[in-house]
Amino acid sequence: MQLSLAILSKKAIEAALSLNWEKAIELNSQILEKYPNNLETKIRLGRALIQSKQFEKAKRIFKEVLAVDPINAVALKNLEVAKAKKIDTKHENGVNSNHLLKEPGTTVEVVANINCKGVTGRDFTIGECLKFKIKKKNIDVYKCKKDKEILVSVLEDKEIVSRLNKAAEIRADVSGYVVRAADKSLTMIIKSSIPVFRGEKQDIRPYIKKGLDDIDFEDEESGEEETIEE
Repeated sequence: MQLSLAILSKKAIEAALSLNWEKAIELNSQILEKYPNNLETKIRLGRALIQSKQFEKAKRIFKEVLAVDPINAVALKNLEVAKAKKIDTKHENGVNSNHLLKEPGTTVEVVANINCKGVTGRDFTIGECLKFKIKKKNIDVYKCKKDKEILVSVLEDKEIVSRLNKAAEIRADVSGYVVRAADKSLTMIIKSSIPVFRGEKQDIRPYIKKGLDDIDFEDEESGEEETIEE
């Protein structure tokens, strides 16, 4: 069976969220057989190896990432984790993997442009919690860094803005979590405690203000038509 790179990557992420590290290692290794220089896949593989207590292999993977990208914060942090032979018992920021599961009516997946100068996809981690400031015409997206909240994106898609304003009106709890991030592109899950979204799967890309750089999509997105045999 042939699967697109994007679908296979999604399956690898889902395996990690389900704590199925053996499957995550298998899927990420399969991607690297065809795309050996895919850094995001290497990072996912390294994390799965850590959880499987294969620390030496994990160290080698993160060193490979750093040889190409010496200041990759995620690789640097995980290399230290591998050296210390630690196993993460929860996602960073204490986020439960269930937060990334899609549920009809209460969740929507959004692709946003990272507008904040000096902030890129490498500054985010899967499962990281995001905060929103719901306004009448747009939604401000904030990243929590230490004791500060940093405005990283503005959502202006009319459908999303309308739904979140509705959520605010009925006093629903709204939260957001990072699904993936690369360069200036951020994919997040928005969750509402009360159903306000359409039931079908949505892939909303917000309006990009004039003067801002175009969204730089990760290699996996650009390779949707490429396939890998499973």
